Amino acid sequence: MRFALHRGSGRSGEIRQAAVPYWALWVSCFLGYTAIGMTIQVIPTYARERIGADAVAAGLAVTIGSLATMVARPIAGRIADRKGGRPVVMVGSILGCVGGLAHLIATNIPMLIVARLILGAGEGALFTAAIGWVLSDADPARRGKIAGHFGLSMWTGLAGGPVLGAALLALSGYRAVWLAACFLPAVAWLILLRSPRATLTSADQDVDRALLPSAAWVPGISMAFSSIGYGVIAAFLVPRFVSLDLPGHEFALAVFGAAFLLMRFVGSPMVDLWGAPFVLALALTVEAIGLLGLFATINTCLVFICTALSGVGISMLYPCLASLVTDSAPAHERSAAIGAMTSAWDLGLAVGGPLGGLVAGSMNAGPFALGAAGAIIAMLPVAARARRSVALSRRS
Repeated sequence: MRFALHRGSGRSGEIRQAAVPYWALWVSCFLGYTAIGMTIQVIPTYARERIGADAVAAGLAVTIGSLATMVARPIAGRIADRKGGRPVVMVGSILGCVGGLAHLIATNIPMLIVARLILGAGEGALFTAAIGWVLSDADPARRGKIAGHFGLSMWTGLAGGPVLGAALLALSGYRAVWLAACFLPAVAWLILLRSPRATLTSADQDVDRALLPSAAWVPGISMAFSSIGYGVIAAFLVPRFVSLDLPGHEFALAVFGAAFLLMRFVGSPMVDLWGAPFVLALALTVEAIGLLGLFATINTCLVFICTALSGVGISMLYPCLASLVTDSAPAHERSAAIGAMTSAWDLGLAVGGPLGGLVAGSMNAGPFALGAAGAIIAMLPVAARARRSVALSRRS
């Protein structure tokens, strides 16, 4: 499947490309995130058993890559806007390969942290440039669907990676995991090698581009607050089950993940049919209801229902907000805007766990109220912008 791209005839600040290799990019991102998922699964035990790290250092080794990802996204997007998506996704794949190889030779915590930073930077560059490339000239009537479905490359990789990592660890040990984490991005690079090159004019490279474009500010604020809920789910869903002494805690994250993936696949076209602002408001409402339910309920069936509702709501955040960013960002800084907005997801995820820990209490209920509050607050900036847009249109 290829999308034809034809951004005018040399207008300033635009890159001209023949086609978007959608499936090559999808598979490459899937492979890259599978490698990420593999390492996340085994890093904690590797850091403790092989390197002798304490709990704090092991936790830092797991999460430090997200910092590199968050910083790399807008930078990668800005370069992609200037040079085209192809060189950035290629570099992202190379960084992923180098990062996997660096895990193989990491014999202490500083070396392991460097490996995590390289892998995280590669992750940020690969996905940001790829989604920017895919959305660069996508039909505006299909951007929500395309963004949502392309994002499944990341989530399926993150879901399958830990399973593959655990299997390789059991069969052949840590060395096999690190070699696979190097091999998969290398395969992604080979796939991308055949992708079409962009044709840039001299005017394309002279246009001023912001690192954090204004088109990303409002959606980014909304994304940061709403993604706190995902951080809370990741850190406290299983402990909440255990605190309530409910059966089935081993299936809790699987239920969330299944609801997330199914709704992302089925619901992404709704963004185009009903409009991103409406679907976003609906998604944030469902997220808040699910998280409040996890805060308040103690019934097994209801807890599972609220877990699924949280997955349904959170799944639709990215296609809605990516559609809003793509619609409002000028072509010459669209990838940077998407990268900046996606970095806000990383930020919310990073603070969700620690903030939740401050209010967890003995029953691990408080974090879910915090996540619900974040979802409600996330509605405000988008609603204010929509109201302002309506007022301006009436004046004109």
